[in-house]
Amino acid sequence: MTQRYKAQFAKQLINQLIAVIQRDQQAALSIVNAARPSGRPLNPFAAFFKEAAPIQNWPAIVLISRTTQFDQASDPDLRTETQNFFCALAISGTDPEWLADDAMDYLRAVDIVLTSVPLGDFYLPLPISHRTVPGGQTTGVDPTVSKIQDLRITRHDLGALVSRRGGTLARAPQIEFSIELEEQ
Repeated sequence: MTQRYKAQFAKQLINQLIAVIQRDQQAALSIVNAARPSGRPLNPFAAFFKEAAPIQNWPAIVLISRTTQFDQASDPDLRTETQNFFCALAISGTDPEWLADDAMDYLRAVDIVLTSVPLGDFYLPLPISHRTVPGGQTTGVDPTVSKIQDLRITRHDLGALVSRRGGTLARAPQIEFSIELEEQ
């Protein structure tokens, strides 16, 4: 079979996004923590998931590729597409007021990472800690196949406050974003 397109769609992007968040989260948390009360710093994310799963290590990130939309008016030799992502942040605590503050600040930290990453970093091999990447390094998006054009935040949602077993509270603030790209 002769493959018409070499498009990779969301898989490489998810791995790159996890690697970027792992790499840059501490710098973003330092910015956010500078404005928080003494003794109330946010901790780095302890776990990263590509699908919703029971959370054992808090705080955690669940990063999901939701949809791929294709531009029907684009060049027929290219796949001009928008990849839409959903990122939920699993956080827990005992005080609903502090949990609300934590939710807003974690959203801000992830927003800082996503809006500050140079698009060129998506093409680089990056260290990653994730069980689906056993070698511990991404391959990067292939620049001969894909051209990333934009990353845009589309929505923040603080999520609902829920009670967990054992008396702790949890919240899952969410950030939605899209990446526009062309692939051959």
